[in-house]
Amino acid sequence: MAETIEIALNVNGHARRLRTRVDQRLLDVVREDLRLTGAKEGCGKGECGACTVIVDGRPVDSCLMLAYQADGSSVETIEGLAENGVLHPLQDAFVEEGGAQCGICIPGIIMAGKALLDRGLAGNLCRCTGYTKIFKAVARVAGKSPPAPRTPPTEPSAPSYFRPRSLEEALELMIQRAGELRPVAGGTDILVQAKDGIVDRAALFDLSLVPELKGIEEQSGHLRIGAAVTHTEILESKLVDRFCPALPMACAWVGGPQIRNRGTIGGNVAHGSPAGDTIPPLYAADALVEVVSVSNRREVPISEFFLGPRKTVLASDELILGVRIPKRPGVRGAFLRLGQRQAQAISKVSVAVAMTFKDGRPDWVRVALGAVAPTVIRAPETEKALLSGGYDAFRRALDAVKDEVKPIDDIRSTREYRRAMSAVLLERAVRRITEG
Repeated sequence: MAETIEIALNVNGHARRLRTRVDQRLLDVVREDLRLTGAKEGCGKGECGACTVIVDGRPVDSCLMLAYQADGSSVETIEGLAENGVLHPLQDAFVEEGGAQCGICIPGIIMAGKALLDRGLAGNLCRCTGYTKIFKAVARVAGKSPPAPRTPPTEPSAPSYFRPRSLEEALELMIQRAGELRPVAGGTDILVQAKDGIVDRAALFDLSLVPELKGIEEQSGHLRIGAAVTHTEILESKLVDRFCPALPMACAWVGGPQIRNRGTIGGNVAHGSPAGDTIPPLYAADALVEVVSVSNRREVPISEFFLGPRKTVLASDELILGVRIPKRPGVRGAFLRLGQRQAQAISKVSVAVAMTFKDGRPDWVRVALGAVAPTVIRAPETEKALLSGGYDAFRRALDAVKDEVKPIDDIRSTREYRRAMSAVLLERAVRRITEG
């Protein structure tokens, strides 16, 4: 039986203290302990959005969040929208526009709509209603109702041996419970592995309260992004857009809003997938990975960090502290990818390009590609060709990139297609940079 701990939440405006098992997800607590059953488990992997609730003002997939990760947070569920028996305007619009049929997915879509009325609705699947009526219902309310005041969060209650409050506590935990516990930040991948039986949810501890892992900061010569910074925070950062413009483009492709609100840059790097979307932009930016343990701190060039698919140089007692990106004035960038569908799909091939120019000609070029080799790769011969400038050099670069990639056949694509599309995406990325 998994250990139990006490957590404190503010749920639909009411302070709650609960004793939960450490392997319970937020979805489990909302449905089973609080009997708020509007949120549903659909896929259990963050694709369908049926479990969407709002945590501290952001929509999240409650199936991919441990209950104690919401400790100290304000949680809103579909049951909290109506007041004194009067439907929320968004609920009323769904009724009037016929935006529900079976109803399984609709609570999650309404919660996503409530959080995203000013951002655009995405990240939810509906298999029977049809999106036209859903869009009409959300559009009907857009701009007509002021945002509700956010319920203030409460003080976290979960013990520090599952939610360390400092980097020192987290690193000590890595040693004291080595082989027993492993760290989790957003959990958008590791909790999918738990769903598949690969990982035990009770064997995780949360890093989200460690202040040293947070924040985007301009430093002398570098831009630093903490390991626990989310994809949404990167998307919203003017600093990142200025010094590493390909990175926000990549983050925009990661899952839906619920996943981007939880998934972190450090988690994407630690996962080590050759198809990881944020990794090619980091290669193209010459990023350094900050790694720390109780006894040591080091910086690893991103190109030396990966040993193979899902294999990194991280030792068992080390954490990723953040990434550092050299500042290059006037840098331009682009990230493009192809997947099985337009959104919420693993990349078949991805390309990140970064360039600076002097007197209208390129004077610094980086090209990185994902899902075309055992790790993300740089393409040095392609870079040399692009650096030469001119149309002939551009054509040489498109030929060179097809020789530099080493793709394989797998369930998502063929090597021939990946090789051909590497050149196509490179051409589009360079044109976007030079013509934008």
